[in-house]
Parts: sequence; structure tokens; C-alpha cells
Amino acid sequence: NANAQAAYDGSVKIAWPVAGNILIDFSMDTTTYFQTLDQYKCNPGILIGAEVNTPVTCAYGGVVESIYGDDEYGTCIVVNMGNDYRAIYGQVKDVAVSEGQAVTAGQQLAFVAQPSRYYTLEGSHLFFEITKDDISVNPHNYLN
Repeated sequence: NANAQAAYDGSVKIAWPVAGNILIDFSMDTTTYFQTLDQYKCNPGILIGAEVNTPVTCAYGGVVESIYGDDEYGTCIVVNMGNDYRAIYGQVKDVAVSEGQAVTAGQQLAFVAQPSRYYTLEGSHLFFEITKDDISVNPHNYLN
């Protein structure tokens, strides 16, 4: 029951949406090197290495707020977890949910896609970002 899950308050640890190594870590206070782009920039989320077609699961329940295409992050799914916390899942394909749908932790959202042209050298991965009040926060503070 999706309603059984309380709105996220930042206190509990959430599940990893895919298992894998961090290809590029979160860095909003300093720049990090992006190989494909050959430039240094901030990274508002984490890139979790995963094979194409790996299932992507919901880290914490909520409501699918939007699904959109982005040049850099490919297809993205935004899940509103409550209290102005949002999880953004990028570089996905074959989306299994729709806008306005209630989702629960562990529910399959999509599959890992081929990376966008911005990340061809890094390889396939899930882009995962958490925002609080529309500001990117370090996912490591929330992931278990």
C-alpha cells in the first residue's frame, strides 16, 4: 500500500536504485572531471555504473511527478518523496511507470539505457540525484 509509506523526512536511509560502483561522485562544492566532455564541472548527483538493461528500482516511495527527456541525462523520472524531497533517476529506458502514479520502495521504474552522448566514455550507468527544496543534496547522506 503506497499510502502506508510516510512522506520522506531525510531521517531514514533509502535503498540503492541499482547496485554498482560510483563512476562520478556527487560534487557541488568542487568540480570533477568528466571524461567524455573533457571538462571539469559540478555534479549534482551520482553516476552508478550498471550494465544496459539493468532494472532500476525505486529508492523510496512517493509519486511520479514527471518523466522527461534531457540531452545530458537522457530519459529522467522524478519521484516526489514528500516534504520537498525528490529523487531523479536518469539515463533510463523502457519506463514502467507513468506521471501521477504512486510508487513504492523496490518497485521497478525502468531499465538502464545506453548513456547519452555526454557520457559515452564513462559507460552505462544510472544518474541518481536527490533534491531538497529544489537544491541538489549529497545522495550518500541518504543512501543505505
